[in-house]
Amino acid sequence: MTRILTLAMFAMLTGCVSGVASGGIAPGQEFSLDVGQRAVLPDASTLHYAGISNDSRCPPNVQCIRAGDADVLFDHMPAGGKAHRVVLNTERTKSADVGPWQLQLLALQPGERPRVTLVLQAP
Repeated sequence: MTRILTLAMFAMLTGCVSGVASGGIAPGQEFSLDVGQRAVLPDASTLHYAGISNDSRCPPNVQCIRAGDADVLFDHMPAGGKAHRVVLNTERTKSADVGPWQLQLLALQPGERPRVTLVLQAP
């Protein structure tokens, strides 16, 4: 019974981490997250993709006068520290510092729970 419980807990934890399976996100490589997923950064901190807000982007297959934008919400948790909110925007603020790294927004898919594509850069 303990073995089954341990395996189930391991499966749940690995389902929460996205990116490179061998230990986290590699600097300079693109990675994608779905809403609710977490990624382990090279400094052992975590990045949680909380969702989007203020989404005024033009829906697919619709002709709009203005493309619109969206805020993409993340929670950055330093190893042993307190989480803080990081907000990127598809038009105005496409990058932000997360610990010693710079997080850059590359793409945000359309939809209610859009997948985000990012890259982590060394400062």
